[in-house]
Amino acid sequence: MSAITPDIEFSIRQFLGREAMLLDNGRLDDWVALLDENILYEIPLRISARKREDEFPKGAFRMHEDMAMIRKRLERMGTNENWAEDPASRTVRTVGSVLVEADEGDGIYRVHSALSLYRQRAIDRAYEWIPARRIDRIRVGSDGACQLVRRTVILAETILQTPNLAVFL
Repeated sequence: MSAITPDIEFSIRQFLGREAMLLDNGRLDDWVALLDENILYEIPLRISARKREDEFPKGAFRMHEDMAMIRKRLERMGTNENWAEDPASRTVRTVGSVLVEADEGDGIYRVHSALSLYRQRAIDRAYEWIPARRIDRIRVGSDGACQLVRRTVILAETILQTPNLAVFL
């Protein structure tokens, strides 16, 4: 089990801030370099249910992607076939409520965070707000460099108010 030191926690918090900045500035090639080759990026489907444990139907996802799928999405964004993000969204991500937990081996830590995403498109006055919680697995190297190994995004809403989830959360 990997201990959580102040240096580890600082590296992870800096990583999350850098990641948000890269995504907000559209630097997707730099962002993808922060991902582990075996990344799993998922957004499970959430439904209204009486009990919390029934909110997530097993095997149902809004998004369930590996590195190949992420790269394919990025490749498509560079074409004229990317109507969901043409023009590109203007976004501001706020990441907070960060909690770092030790995970098992390989310098991988379980990291909980809250995400608030502001998004506006084209000349629309309207904007979207997408609140979510994230559960990440982040590998911290001996030099303090971090890589995202897995991300699970838990959307606060069961019925999305956004027409698409073409941005990374």
